[in-house]
Amino acid sequence: MATRIERNPFGTPRAMDRRVEAAIGAQLRSCAGSRRRIARRLRELEEERDLESVLESRAALVESLGFMAGAVVNRRLPSVPVSWTASLVRLAATSWLPMAAVLRRMGLRTSREIEIERVALRLMLGDLERLPTALGSHRLASSGIRVVRP
Repeated sequence: MATRIERNPFGTPRAMDRRVEAAIGAQLRSCAGSRRRIARRLRELEEERDLESVLESRAALVESLGFMAGAVVNRRLPSVPVSWTASLVRLAATSWLPMAAVLRRMGLRTSREIEIERVALRLMLGDLERLPTALGSHRLASSGIRVVRP
């Protein structure tokens, strides 16, 4: 029996993870047989922002704006960045982040899910020498291939 993509580190529901897997599989099947579509999809994946980078950038933005607003507008406004930071501490301690489910519903994927699709597309192109060896490409590649199968 084929294994699924490993559960994402943010504790989102399995149904949401399965939808992402299905979307990856559908994307790979739609690109199959067309080098042009595969190349275009690889360019799109280079531009795609992953969930982790969005969380990091938004955390920095919320904290900066909250502290500036607290200094200028109202002293109680820094509670917003404090609560955001508390959520990130919870993520580090428990691997669960409530806002991750919202961001995943908006279509954001983990860096691992993006990399699985990228490796599977490169395998479809026969571009084996460019696969990242440091990232455990054999494991990623086998996961990506399993997603293609219906």
